[in-house]
Amino acid sequence: LLLDSAAIAINVVEREGISFSHPARFLLVGTMNPEEGDLRPQLLDRFALSVEVHGIAEATERMDILERHIAYEADPEKFRQEWSGEEERLSERIAEARKIVDAVEYTRRDLYTIASLTSGLHIDGHRADLVILKAARAHAAFAGRTYIDQSDILMAAELAIPHRLKRGPFSDAQMSMTALEEQMEQVASEWGEGDEMSEPSEGDEQNAVKKKVNP
Repeated sequence: LLLDSAAIAINVVEREGISFSHPARFLLVGTMNPEEGDLRPQLLDRFALSVEVHGIAEATERMDILERHIAYEADPEKFRQEWSGEEERLSERIAEARKIVDAVEYTRRDLYTIASLTSGLHIDGHRADLVILKAARAHAAFAGRTYIDQSDILMAAELAIPHRLKRGPFSDAQMSMTALEEQMEQVASEWGEGDEMSEPSEGDEQNAVKKKVNP
């Protein structure tokens, strides 16, 4: 029910003697421990992006965490003030990205790259393709650009694909950045093969109407 409401931006309430609906625009964030069991592929596909959280093993990074924790316990208000500037800069950067995200453009080559990635990895459905494009546009806007490039697509694919990979009974489905980069290099070489998939000339590209999708 939550996933349906998040997808259509409408919450429908049906109870005995009650039936109504209302707008519901929200971002659903869920956490789980994979060791406690798996979710059905149909359910995983409804989540746009996913990240895996691992413990930090690097000694210097663990020391940083320890020092910050001690500093917070000693004086929470001072700790907050020390980091408030960094948080404000991040907030401002996000606010600026929101202003230009609708203007971020993409080309047919970008669409072909995304579609080839998902089809090459045998991803069912089309949610992954749409999610990668939207996340790539958001990442480009966060970087202050009004166009997406290969790095945006690569970042988005890393977040959108792993939990959608088909898992065998004796295999652990994983996708590394290296494997994605190799896949994108192969797609780039395929794009250059044949006139039907060649990039438009510079003059045509300037006159082309670049398409957008709703964020």
